[in-house]
Amino acid sequence: MAPKIEVRDLSECRKELLIELPLEEVRAELESVYSELARRLTIPGFRPGRVPLSVARQRFKREAREELQRRVIPRLIEHALSIHRWRLVAGPEISDFAVSETEPLRMRATVEIFPQIIVRAYRGLRAVKRVRPVTDQEIQEFLERLRQAHAVLVPVEDRPVEIGDQVALLVTAEEIDARGKLIRRVLDQEELALELTPEHVNADPFAREIVGMVVGQEKTFLLPADSGKTIRYVVSVTEAWYKEVPELDDEFAQAVSQRAETLEELRELIRRELERRHAEEAEAALREQLLERLVQEHRFEVPPTMVERLARALIASGEAPPRASLDWEQIARRRVEEAARDVRAMLILDRIAEQEGIDVSDAEVEAEIARWAAQRQMSVSELRGRLTKEGGLDTIRNEIRRRKALEVVVAHAEVETEVAPPAEGERK
Repeated sequence: MAPKIEVRDLSECRKELLIELPLEEVRAELESVYSELARRLTIPGFRPGRVPLSVARQRFKREAREELQRRVIPRLIEHALSIHRWRLVAGPEISDFAVSETEPLRMRATVEIFPQIIVRAYRGLRAVKRVRPVTDQEIQEFLERLRQAHAVLVPVEDRPVEIGDQVALLVTAEEIDARGKLIRRVLDQEELALELTPEHVNADPFAREIVGMVVGQEKTFLLPADSGKTIRYVVSVTEAWYKEVPELDDEFAQAVSQRAETLEELRELIRRELERRHAEEAEAALREQLLERLVQEHRFEVPPTMVERLARALIASGEAPPRASLDWEQIARRRVEEAARDVRAMLILDRIAEQEGIDVSDAEVEAEIARWAAQRQMSVSELRGRLTKEGGLDTIRNEIRRRKALEVVVAHAEVETEVAPPAEGERK
């Protein structure tokens, strides 16, 4: 006889199961359990494996109940899931388990399941792809970053230290009281390196004190500490350098690119690279726009356990070290909201993949592992071994499957392309 199963809906994703196993099956299961225990366990006065069943029933009641739970609970839960076509997220949480040799087995369990959803109208979605044009200012900023990357440091010899220089310092710092008496030494002849950028000098009183010093000079000055005390610094500039950046000319173009003979050719290469990046940004924004449409148009409960796991991962990744000035409760709430949205998006894409019959080949998984390995500067075999050990191969397969599902949505969308305005501060 099949077990009797009653379902109480706690929510779309949480179900309470009242399960009853007929007495005949309970007795058969217990008979099997006692037989196994009689063979496996020993009792003084009986040879191993020769304990009579009648003695086993008297002596091994607790062990029999535990073994019966271990055997029966997974099978009963699997049966309940299969008849309702549910997929388990978490559980079961067993709140009641009653078994005897004279009554049916009764148990109460709570399970968390994936919602049963159907994704409709994911083909033919309307969207706007906004492509940002490349501006002359962007090209110039790119060139300036190239200049800075190819700059060389030249020793400062015949002038005071200026904003923009880099310096090597020897620093002693002492905390003193109002009468100038030493409380404790904070730094003792520590070697420090400092880049005197305009932003750093503007924000840091210590950096401002260094501007105007010369190599070999020692300087003593006082600054307030966060504790409210005063710090006395004794600082020597041991070395200083300034950046010598190359001129923007044909020689510079040839130095930074094998495909450019002139500065104008380098500008054109940069323009093409920026156009490629802008096109990728526009495609990524289009995919996100369409995915957000699907999320907004398909409202259903997401499994709380999945949200909790993802939210914990987002919070653990962090965006800043803990500080009293940060509202960590607000950050946690925001992370939970983000996690709920991401889980909903994943479930939608999973369902689209099912409806489209999308599969992922082993070759695609291997290609993704190779890409991940290159990003992490690891060997493919090392990363594959780690993923296999941690169960990460299924994660890769699911990510590829969802990506292919979203590609179906994008491929069948009605997309209008328009030129986006330049980013704030940019000009033609």
